[in-house]
Amino acid sequence: MKKLSFLFLSLLAISLLTACNKDDDSPVNKQTVSATINCRAYDGSTVMFSQSTAKVELNYTDMTIQITTDYKDIDGMGHTLTTKPMHMDQRTGTTIYSFHEMTDLGSPSGYLDMATGMMLFTFTPETGSTNYCCTTHLLYAYAKTVITNPDNGFTYNNEQTAYLFEPNARGETCRLRMSNFTPNTAGSILSSEIQYEGLTMTPTAEGYTVTASELESTTYKGIYIITDLNFTLSNQGNVINGTFKCNGLDFKVTGNLFPNI
Repeated sequence: MKKLSFLFLSLLAISLLTACNKDDDSPVNKQTVSATINCRAYDGSTVMFSQSTAKVELNYTDMTIQITTDYKDIDGMGHTLTTKPMHMDQRTGTTIYSFHEMTDLGSPSGYLDMATGMMLFTFTPETGSTNYCCTTHLLYAYAKTVITNPDNGFTYNNEQTAYLFEPNARGETCRLRMSNFTPNTAGSILSSEIQYEGLTMTPTAEGYTVTASELESTTYKGIYIITDLNFTLSNQGNVINGTFKCNGLDFKVTGNLFPNI
C-alpha cells in the first residue's frame, strides 16, 4: 500500500497499530478505542445521516471486535447499536479483516483495515425495510489518480495520493484532505498534506456525492486552487470516482475503499 503521510491518521489507526505491536507476554491483549462513525439509514431513496462517537473493543487474543455506537433511523429517532464480539478473519495478502455477527441475516458485518483504521459495517434490523451503512471518515488510500494536461494530452498515473473525506455533524458539508498531493504530470509530490473546507456533501442510498465549484486550500493560500470538483462515493462508499481541475490540469480519481474484497 502507498505510504500515507497524513499527520492526523485517525486515533483508531494509531491505536490499532500500537495494539498489534504489543508485547506477546501481555496477559490480556485487548484495546478499547474511540472512532467517529458516520451512519446512513436508507430506505429506497430516503436517507438519514447521523454521526456519533463509537466505542470499538478489540481482542487480539481471540481476534474479535465489538462495536457500540449511536445512530438514527430513517425517521430521525435515535438508537444505540451494541454488537456481540465478532470474529475477525484476515483477507489473504492484505491488512484487511472481515467480521460478522452470526445471529441473523441482517446482523452487523463489515471490514477493518489495520493499516489505516478505515472501518465499514452494515446491518439491517429484523423488522422494517431500512438498511444501515456506517463508516469511519472515508479514507481512500488505494485510489489511482490520472493527471492530464489538456494542452498537450500528456498524462501521469499517480498512485501515491490518498483522499480523506470528513463529513460535518449533519453530513451536509465535508473537509477534503489529500496526502502526497501531486499537482503536476511529472510525478513530483509538492505537499505531504493539503486540505480544503466546505465541500458540499449529499448522503445517498449508495453512499455520497461531493461537489464544489471552486476551493482554495486552507493549507496554502492563493495556490493549488481546485475547480469543478465532482466526486461520487458509491457501492456504500466502497468505490470512489471523481474529477477536478487544478493548475490547469485535469484530475480523474478512481479506486476502492478496501483492496481485494
